[in-house]
Amino acid sequence: MKIKGVLFSIALLASLLALFLALNNSVSAVGEVTYCCERTTTGAWCQNSPPAECASGFRKAPTSCEATSYCRLGTCVDSQEGVCLENTPQKVCQDSSGVWVDGKSEDIAQCQLGCCFIGDNAAFVTQTRCKRLASVYGVETNFRTDIQNEAACIASAFPAVKGACVLDDGFQRNCRLLTRAECQKLEASASNNTVKFHEGFLCSAENLATTCGPSQKTTCIEDKDEVYFLDSCGNLANIYDSSKINDKEYWTTIKEKEESCNPGDGNSGSASCGNCNYLIGSICKAFERGNSQTPTRPSFGDFVCADLSCKYQGKTYEHGETWCASNTKSGVDANLPGSSDFRLVCYNGEVSVEQCDSFRGSVCLEDDIDGFSVAQCVANKWQDCVAQENKKDCENEDKRDCLWLEGESLLRDNNSKLLVLDDEGELVVGKGYKGAACVAKNPPGFDFWNAEGEAEQLCMIANENCIVKFQKGLLSGWDCKENCECIGKDWEEQRNRLCFALGDCGEKENYIGIQGFNNGSAIKITKDVK
Repeated sequence: MKIKGVLFSIALLASLLALFLALNNSVSAVGEVTYCCERTTTGAWCQNSPPAECASGFRKAPTSCEATSYCRLGTCVDSQEGVCLENTPQKVCQDSSGVWVDGKSEDIAQCQLGCCFIGDNAAFVTQTRCKRLASVYGVETNFRTDIQNEAACIASAFPAVKGACVLDDGFQRNCRLLTRAECQKLEASASNNTVKFHEGFLCSAENLATTCGPSQKTTCIEDKDEVYFLDSCGNLANIYDSSKINDKEYWTTIKEKEESCNPGDGNSGSASCGNCNYLIGSICKAFERGNSQTPTRPSFGDFVCADLSCKYQGKTYEHGETWCASNTKSGVDANLPGSSDFRLVCYNGEVSVEQCDSFRGSVCLEDDIDGFSVAQCVANKWQDCVAQENKKDCENEDKRDCLWLEGESLLRDNNSKLLVLDDEGELVVGKGYKGAACVAKNPPGFDFWNAEGEAEQLCMIANENCIVKFQKGLLSGWDCKENCECIGKDWEEQRNRLCFALGDCGEKENYIGIQGFNNGSAIKITKDVK
């Protein structure tokens, strides 16, 4: 009984102490009553604060915010951006134009997560968010619901990256050099094999312990310039470099072009380096004895960097260069009867020929850009040259391809007499000035053999009858009195030069070097003048 009494006394004291503490707490709580403020004076939403801190015009209640309808927490769904935010007050969600749902995101259909592929990147987001991202970056939507966690999603990024795809069936470790996406597809279909992707590794890497190893074989591959090593399983390895044939590190990880031998050179005909470069003038081809493109046998394998340059008339042209040529030995500027211009192209070690328009309707123009020859057939705009009366209009290259030729004028008055004009098109009065004419920079060709053609009419523009008058003295011989400048070869050559400038006119050789049958005799004495 004594023990019981003591226990009773202890229990009574404990009860009194608990009552005291409860009363104390009640007083404290009464002194610090808080409300759920829809908005506080500081601008915060749904906060448990003293009444004085609640903003006027907004709701408040003497309870916790979790117990109110206006500040109850839930999930805010942004249907446009595809974002779901948990533990968001209803009021805050509605003010941000979201849809508030009473529940957690995992229970809401719009908030179900999956793996969204954007190019080579991946993000673990909702399908709506995935569509939004695809729209922003201008790519197609690729959303996979079978990937259920963020770690697996991130691991699936960069599907095009290459590496060693190791297949282990429990007896041996086979390997194939694949992209991540190809390896994952293989993994999905593998039933009894363990498949693992090793980004950036070659199948010949010793630390992967596969059945594949280094070899001396090489190959060319489509859409690639370079010569590549093959491993013993037939997988691609790095760019061929004979000095790396026994280098374990070179057979372990994938090396970029810049990390391989002589990256700044085309390596044409190199026996030791297969780092070809199409832009510099080389590409992977099989070695052929006697082929000028592949003159050197490689140290290992059967493929080399073939030289894509061309040899033409003793000159070497790089791959892609173009230049002008003519069917006459006199060159493209001779413009002889029957001649044509050609554009020649060096492509993959071979020269191809492109003919410009016949009758020199188009001519070949050539330029040099930092030592690289570029040529093009362009229209020959000669048609209205002879109608130009001053040098400025004549040499307007935007409208015509003409040349202001010093010499005799081609313009005539109403009596068919030649008019002598200066550079400004003004009539020259007096002697001592021979005038000038606007002629084609590249005289065209005519079908001069065609009786119904315009060749004769066009050539007649430069035709002139110059009558020289002589007078015989009583004691002396004949003396020239009029148009004496037309005597001799100078006048004849000058008029013939104008004929040349009009086209296939005048006295000249044709494109194969045969002289015209008309000797062009211009001076004839028709009558004695007493």
